[in-house]
Amino acid sequence: MNLCVTALLFYMFQLIHGQPDYLGFISIDCGIEVNSTYQDSVSNMIYVSDYGFVTTGENHGISSDYVKPSLVKRYLNLRFFPHGARNCYTLRSLVMGNKYLVRAAFYYGNYDGLGKPPVFDLYLGTNYWHEVSLSDAGAFNWMDIIVVAPDDYLQVCLVNKGMGNPFISGLDLRPMKNTLYPEVNATQSLVLVNSNRFHMGPTDGSVIRYPSDSHDRIWTTYNAIPNCIQISATSVIQNNLRDVYDVPSSVMQNAVTANSSRIDFSWNPSDPSVNISSKYFFIFYFAELQTVGSNAVRQFDIIINSKTWNKQPYTPTFQVTDYFSGILHGMENYSVSLVATKNATLPPILNAMEMYLVKPITAVATDPGDARAMMAIQDDFGVIKNWMGDPCIPKASIWRGLNCSYPPVGASKITALNLSSFGLVGAISTNFRDLQALQY
Repeated sequence: MNLCVTALLFYMFQLIHGQPDYLGFISIDCGIEVNSTYQDSVSNMIYVSDYGFVTTGENHGISSDYVKPSLVKRYLNLRFFPHGARNCYTLRSLVMGNKYLVRAAFYYGNYDGLGKPPVFDLYLGTNYWHEVSLSDAGAFNWMDIIVVAPDDYLQVCLVNKGMGNPFISGLDLRPMKNTLYPEVNATQSLVLVNSNRFHMGPTDGSVIRYPSDSHDRIWTTYNAIPNCIQISATSVIQNNLRDVYDVPSSVMQNAVTANSSRIDFSWNPSDPSVNISSKYFFIFYFAELQTVGSNAVRQFDIIINSKTWNKQPYTPTFQVTDYFSGILHGMENYSVSLVATKNATLPPILNAMEMYLVKPITAVATDPGDARAMMAIQDDFGVIKNWMGDPCIPKASIWRGLNCSYPPVGASKITALNLSSFGLVGAISTNFRDLQALQY
């Protein structure tokens, strides 16, 4: 058998059984046939069914009225959850303490014939991620979260809030270098909503992602800057030595400039689930794409809500990425101005930008040892019940048959087990001995 084919089958086998592929990627097409896989023709990434990642829910195809030739394959099907308040996917074989990007994708497509997309909550482990609310039956939504894994797995949970059955079209996990996005740590994550990661390429809806972006971040075009002029380059744009965001060259090879001395635009969260006290993290990326003559000067100030971010007049470096970043809050609308200085002979430029919601990690999960033991016991006996997500947190979703302690400080521990009604058969699992707080 051809070596490449053998390797491909090996990686598919890993993915079918709930393991990351050779890149560390997990790419799930929710709702396709159990154990099926396919390779995307554009990215060459392998997509797999959600078998091995979730034990509940039902598969369904979208309405034929919403099937279009341009629709990517992963949006043709979905998994919906008509039962239970909380249903969870478990992404395993991770490295505790490493950073990951997790992406959840949603396309309702009137799969249930109701013509009314549901509204539900998304959690990463015990921490609230974001509300899922689609504007209409044909709307797409995807959201990223960059997080430090607190254990060797992550759980993505869909929570029913009485406004229709939760569903999901796709779920991705991408490993990140631990040096990237230093704002992400054990106490806070970064949430990307409403596709707020932009490149300044042609306004034709073009998307840049893997393999151009090795981390598979999705960069969409931004067309809300009035009277802008697009410029581009074909040379490779390098990252500088202090770079902590690793923006791909294909993103930085395009920029917008102006036919005046300034670029002005505004941004608002357009997010009803957050409030004015929410914190946002902005990153603006710059690189000079044109050869600037000896008598020409491109120099400008970066002003956000009337506050200048640069300490001295800023000049982008030729074919090298630079950035300015900061956290803002307390506003419903954020104004951005790039204003040429009095010494400038050329207008400002902007190559790319990202806007994240800063999400504190506040919920305390079940003791990691207890949680791992219960997950292993679940695997040993094939228990489904409501055994998904965190065993003890929140109290309303505690696993059936468990009693937990809830100390004022520190993690919850499992103090009692009553599995007499579960009909379990077989040898007693050795994983029970890892529940060290059990009371006899």
